[in-house]
Amino acid sequence: MLALIALALAISACGSDSSPLDPAAHVVRLPGAAQEIDFDDIVYSRQLERIIVPARRSGVYLVDPRSGAAKRIGRPGDADSADEGDGLIFVVNREQKAITAVNPRSGTTAFTFEIGGSPDYVRYVAPTHELWVTEPGASPSGIEVFALRDPPSVAPTRVGFVPVPDGPEALTIVTRSDRAYTHAGDDLVAIAISSHAISERWPTGCDGTHGFPQIDERARLALASCASDGRVSLLRTDTGEQLGRYAVGGDESLPAFSAKTGHFYARGDPGTRLATLAATKHGLRPATGVAVPRAGHCLTADDQGHYWTCDAARGRLLRFDDP
Repeated sequence: MLALIALALAISACGSDSSPLDPAAHVVRLPGAAQEIDFDDIVYSRQLERIIVPARRSGVYLVDPRSGAAKRIGRPGDADSADEGDGLIFVVNREQKAITAVNPRSGTTAFTFEIGGSPDYVRYVAPTHELWVTEPGASPSGIEVFALRDPPSVAPTRVGFVPVPDGPEALTIVTRSDRAYTHAGDDLVAIAISSHAISERWPTGCDGTHGFPQIDERARLALASCASDGRVSLLRTDTGEQLGRYAVGGDESLPAFSAKTGHFYARGDPGTRLATLAATKHGLRPATGVAVPRAGHCLTADDQGHYWTCDAARGRLLRFDDP
């Protein structure tokens, strides 16, 4: 709740921001969306080849990463978090404590079901056909797990709960290594997907964590992100060893990773700089950087060589190329 209040204040402060747009930015507008949007989640779907944009009260959008064309789909109500799987898009409505499944092509609703606790983020787990829903406000805090049915046209069944003390803050699924990653307190937490149990918990060097952990499977590296200074911390995923840190400036850190370019990305929110980072087993090195609007609480990368962030004060996305 405090993070949302801070974000609202940041949007208010930036509403009249007349700073010049970085010349490297490609503006992507969301047709019919509000002029100000306190974005909080964004994800790239390889299956759909689209950026999925939960735009809060403006609904959920799909964006073509090549053309930048954006289309609103269905009428799922408020869209606070979203992910794709089994031919559907799953949309979290935090106020109603519910998830709605929408067909991305027809826009029709397949089902809506209520969550036992207060949902924060949703992510689809392909090998097990499950939905993992983070609930940091639950007692105990953790991740609720739902199994999709075959066919996935009716509400899923609750099949488990993963307790995550002091968390979970965001969620990243890495199916090849049977791991899910989240932040908790000052730590990075690895969870075995198959057993629904925490397998490792490593200190990040952060004074509080924030954002979605980013994983480079090939290099066995994880980028954890901190709750201030736009700071990120690089760790090994086999040992948890801390290899290096970098602060891009600003407040809460938002990270991303591109398997295509091999780069990590980081910005702070509020913050005016977005850094492209090259990672090695010896630390982090800034490669390039771009100027971004001060308020923008999202960051992701696609597999086309682009990375994306939000302009909250103007209710739009910005796409940058990583040649």
